[in-house]
Amino acid sequence: MLVRPARHHALHPWIESVWMTENTQPRRERAIPSGVMHLAIRVGGPALRLYADERDRRGREVARAVIGGAHGGYYLKRTAPGRTVGAQLKPGAAWALFGLSAAQLAQCHAPLRSFWGEAMDRLHERLGCATAPDDQLELLERAMLVQLRPIRALHPQVAHVLEALDVCANIDRALCETGCSHRHFIALFRDATGLTPKRYARIRRFRRALADAAGNDIAWSTLALTHGYCDQAHLSHDFREFTGLPPRAWRRAQARHPHHLPVR
Repeated sequence: MLVRPARHHALHPWIESVWMTENTQPRRERAIPSGVMHLAIRVGGPALRLYADERDRRGREVARAVIGGAHGGYYLKRTAPGRTVGAQLKPGAAWALFGLSAAQLAQCHAPLRSFWGEAMDRLHERLGCATAPDDQLELLERAMLVQLRPIRALHPQVAHVLEALDVCANIDRALCETGCSHRHFIALFRDATGLTPKRYARIRRFRRALADAAGNDIAWSTLALTHGYCDQAHLSHDFREFTGLPPRAWRRAQARHPHHLPVR
């Protein structure tokens, strides 16, 4: 998998990274929530297929180019052979790139063509003609530049809390520092991220714990205390909620990628 920052300065407030991945065989997998939105374009192969749960063997097709809203838990999808390019989006990017609140896209995947129209068709064609991964990522960045709307930056109080929650999960302290009413701030935060502050904080803390656990034989009790969980049972609860698996089963399953786990 190739991941790099966006090279165009105008995208920096809204794009965390651009990426390219190639799959060699189809399979179902669990996608663990990141707390942020993304867009993904399958250059070749079938459309994205999503599943309601582990028992759903048929699933439903969405599109080859999709916007993935912020999810509060894991979801099931099918990978397909071929190349996919995409971007990890920052809070506020829904307004900048698609003209709507992130809350309207939360918990779902939507066809990118619904927002970009024929420009999406032209981008897909150009991506298919390009062969070098870096050229494809450059085409994606240029397409996003064309779609950028002249909007203001994030509300400063939302930006402050986001920065705080990416290094510490003390949500109550972060909310107190805003000076906003609780209800008003939650609305602002969901508008930017698609999630409530507490759900976002839990997911980001869990992702930090996964980053430490991936490839390491660290004790679960040590991992829990390091990342501010009350105890190992508290961490195990988040594992089941965000991955659908207990910690030991996640460790056995994450050989390919800690955030994308195979489903049999």
